[in-house]
Amino acid sequence: MQIGHVVREKPVTLPITAKLMDAAKLMAGKKIGLIVLTDLKDKRRILGVISERDIIRSLAKGVSLKQSVKAVSTKKVVTVFQEDDVGRAAELFSQKKIRHLVVVDRVGKLVSVLSIRDLLGEQATLKAIVSSYAPEPIAGVD
Repeated sequence: MQIGHVVREKPVTLPITAKLMDAAKLMAGKKIGLIVLTDLKDKRRILGVISERDIIRSLAKGVSLKQSVKAVSTKKVVTVFQEDDVGRAAELFSQKKIRHLVVVDRVGKLVSVLSIRDLLGEQATLKAIVSSYAPEPIAGVD
């Protein structure tokens, strides 16, 4: 099953120039844990992400909510293609120990965000992941 069949929501974005307070309010209002930070002129050009964990860590270090999200955001964004198999997403969630993946098209433009919760909420997705990793029979063994 392709990732594009699982994600349905439009991604929540903020310009890279936004303040931490803007991000915190948006996350609370939308009940989400990750915002994609984009170019001011091109909302599909990804410049980073900020998670609720990023905000909490920054507050614990004494960073002001008036600070730019750019200062505490994650710049190395983990992405998947909308055509990738959900098994690939499951691998990345586990390997990178993250809860969100940014979904992009073939030219790297923002399409959506996939959360681990999206996968867990789809019984068909879980079956697809399991079947894609079913062990292959060994030749000569009954």
